[in-house]
Amino acid sequence: MNPYLGLPHYFELNTMCLILRDIVALIGVAIIFFGALFAMYRLLHLAYARKFEADRIRLEFGRSIILGLEFLVGADIIASVIEPDYYTLGILMILVVIRATLSYMLSVE
Repeated sequence: MNPYLGLPHYFELNTMCLILRDIVALIGVAIIFFGALFAMYRLLHLAYARKFEADRIRLEFGRSIILGLEFLVGADIIASVIEPDYYTLGILMILVVIRATLSYMLSVE
């Protein structure tokens, strides 16, 4: 219980933000995972039909990776707001650089 408000601990802002961070990160990981499964399915399906389109599959998978990284960056932003330190800011910076590089490479293709 929160001694100031008389609320259970899961209604505290810090706890709710941590739960939100975990949900957003889980959504990002799920998008990347299901994007990989869908890309493998498309690859096997097109290879079986002998209509191999590797560029299209690669672009679709790249888009799912970028979307998943957007959610992971959002989760890291929430984490850095809750508990700011240099480690979380460094991870956030690395994820943003990876996401920007992937976006640039996909736009070039």
